[in-house]
Amino acid sequence: MYFQSELRPLERGGNEPCVEEFIDMCDDMVVDGSISVDEWCDCFTFADDLRHEPPCHKARHDVDPHLLGVFLPRCDLEGFYKPEQCHDGNCWCVDRYGREFDKSRVQNTLPDCGQYASDLTEEDVAYLKARI
Repeated sequence: MYFQSELRPLERGGNEPCVEEFIDMCDDMVVDGSISVDEWCDCFTFADDLRHEPPCHKARHDVDPHLLGVFLPRCDLEGFYKPEQCHDGNCWCVDRYGREFDKSRVQNTLPDCGQYASDLTEEDVAYLKARI
């Protein structure tokens, strides 16, 4: 379900730059030009309380997801970092605040973060492999 049709009326009256910026900021889980229900809810979770925004959530919203080569961290439902992170052929293990564990960085393979986290789901493995 996408909310783009609900945003379309806002484009009238000179609001288009605001709507475009909003879509760019919120379209960050799957960058596809549409805002899914999860992206919509995630975008408003800390809209009124940025001081208490969890670190991974903040990191995702501090970058433009449409820029080529930008790192978008994997976040859990509470907005903290998932243990396995991958970008540009490298993978590594982090704590929930995004701090990398020493000697956990590997290249062209998934890291073994089992000592820091629960087992990866098939969906997690597929997502991470696509980022290697």
